[in-house]
Amino acid sequence: MIATLQPAPSQEDPPAPLLAVQDLTAGIGGKEICRGLNLRVEPHQCWGILGRNGAGKTTLLHTLAGLRAPAAGRIMLSGRDLRSLSRRAVARAVGLLLQDSVDSFPATVLETALIGRHPHLGLWQWEGPEDLEAARRALRAVELADLETRLVNTLSGGERRRLAIATLLVQDPSLYLLDEPTNHLDLRHQITLLDLLTDRARNGGKALLMVLHDVNLAARYCDHLLLLFDDGTTLGGPAAEILQQDHLSRLYGHPVVPAARPDGGRAWLPA
Repeated sequence: MIATLQPAPSQEDPPAPLLAVQDLTAGIGGKEICRGLNLRVEPHQCWGILGRNGAGKTTLLHTLAGLRAPAAGRIMLSGRDLRSLSRRAVARAVGLLLQDSVDSFPATVLETALIGRHPHLGLWQWEGPEDLEAARRALRAVELADLETRLVNTLSGGERRRLAIATLLVQDPSLYLLDEPTNHLDLRHQITLLDLLTDRARNGGKALLMVLHDVNLAARYCDHLLLLFDDGTTLGGPAAEILQQDHLSRLYGHPVVPAARPDGGRAWLPA
């Protein structure tokens, strides 16, 4: 009997990460904010970016969103080079929350939330009933349902922040890039909105990459962290490995000490 070779069972390639950063170098105003950065952001992950004031956290987020060109390296969205994608394609995949919102034209709360649907509409296409329902569902989620007819320029800072997050929910991207999402929010809304966003990632197959100033919110909500040091070096990985006393003390240029949280985790306090 002549033995024949059987083909090996085919194995599907693993899906590409939502965001892959390869040897990225970026800077602003002559300051290098990261050098040779490599990063993989997978579905269901929540990443936090920590660093001192002026470390370049916002600049990095804008670079990852395609608003600034890196000095070197590649940025891949679901396996495709960011530079090869149209702005509409990027807007369908990536939602960017800026530090502050600027409203150039008068609009109501509902009209502003509907802006999130624009990347998904065709040329000259108007929003339909499904788009309106998506906007109203998002406004309910951020507790603004009763304000949908208000003009945005009459909102408080916290209400405007919640509206910006609602607009992102309506956009429904795969990757959320959030620049200080807790800006202007009181304690309750900080927790409820971070609960909402992290649930969207972990149970909806999305991912978050968010700049935070509060290391304890990062410890509570992020499973991965990226630290930006002032000399352009970075440190990233699982939060349990990154949230160490020596790393955080170096990051902030001030000694920090751990403290026990009621849930058994650790909080971080200045020494």
